[in-house]
Amino acid sequence: MVAQTRLEPNGTLEPTWLAAHPLAGSAVITVLTGLGLQLTHLVDFEERMSSVVGWTLWLQIIDFGFRNIFGVLVVLIILPYLFGHVRNRPWFVRYLRYMRLSSGSNPRLTAAATAASALILAALVIGLGMATGALKVGPAFWGEDSRWFILILALVPALWEELAFRGLMLTNLQRRYRPWMAVVLTGGFFGLMHFSNLVIREPQQVVAEVMMATAVGIAWGYVVAKTGSVVPAMVLHYFINVLIGLTLDPELDEAASAVVFGSVTIVYPVVTIIATWWLARSMGRHRPLAAPSEEPTRELSRSTS
Repeated sequence: MVAQTRLEPNGTLEPTWLAAHPLAGSAVITVLTGLGLQLTHLVDFEERMSSVVGWTLWLQIIDFGFRNIFGVLVVLIILPYLFGHVRNRPWFVRYLRYMRLSSGSNPRLTAAATAASALILAALVIGLGMATGALKVGPAFWGEDSRWFILILALVPALWEELAFRGLMLTNLQRRYRPWMAVVLTGGFFGLMHFSNLVIREPQQVVAEVMMATAVGIAWGYVVAKTGSVVPAMVLHYFINVLIGLTLDPELDEAASAVVFGSVTIVYPVVTIIATWWLARSMGRHRPLAAPSEEPTRELSRSTS
């Protein structure tokens, strides 16, 4: 049971049980986010409608709308209630600040780290795609009705998953654990969330996605912790889905798939972390990862129970 938040004599708010136990809270975030964003697949919306009228553009838009509704419900209504953010009104802007939905402490670093990570990813994916013959950029490939729709559909995980994981979860974990531990734990839970893809993909594909999501999640978590902004993770999450979806042949052969998987899972996260560290150092922001400021969330006391 989730304990109710109550006002302490000093005016602060006692955190709910989930807020005071970030590992349990992280598990709840993972489950609710996975269920919310996969709900249309769980009810076989695409399969049921495809068998009747085909998977038309309008149905894809409806599916996109449903996913956003569930994203709003989970990330902006259910989770802030469970973690006690709604108890101190006005709460909504404070909640967004808690999730670091801002330009960060140094907007130049935020922009530079985002651009560097995107360029690293583009160089790897496009370069290796060309080398392996997996790169598809012809008009016939892009002309498929479903191909371009990823520009819209990719907004769903980029927005709601990042607010839930690199926003709410990472901030919660950083208030209890060492910064690097919080980053790694967030990446691990993010990877586990991708097991929800078992409803639409084969198990071996899902295992690979879990590994990739964990690795890139750690890199994005590092960028967020370093810049103080969740925006880079949102932009990079959107970019990786769009880049891979628009440029790579979905029917990769085994060799090409292994090369791309290895580069995105190992090389990309490592180089992103190094580049972000170097940029922070060169911009005078080189310092150990630290917990987010207490000021935006002073209404939630640090409980160690």
